[in-house]
Amino acid sequence: MARIVVAEVCPDCGSLDVRASEPRWFRIELERRRDFDDGWVERLEFECRDCRGVWD
Repeated sequence: MARIVVAEVCPDCGSLDVRASEPRWFRIELERRRDFDDGWVERLEFECRDCRGVWD
């Protein structure tokens, strides 16, 4: 089975040095997160480490 990898590119500067985060109103301890979260990401936010641009 072939796997496809897609790299997120900054829309402002074209950098590939991008980080992803799942913004939340509060942080749940990792050992208890399973009790509250089924693992689905509601919203994924990206930030460029070069120009600090943020998008979702």
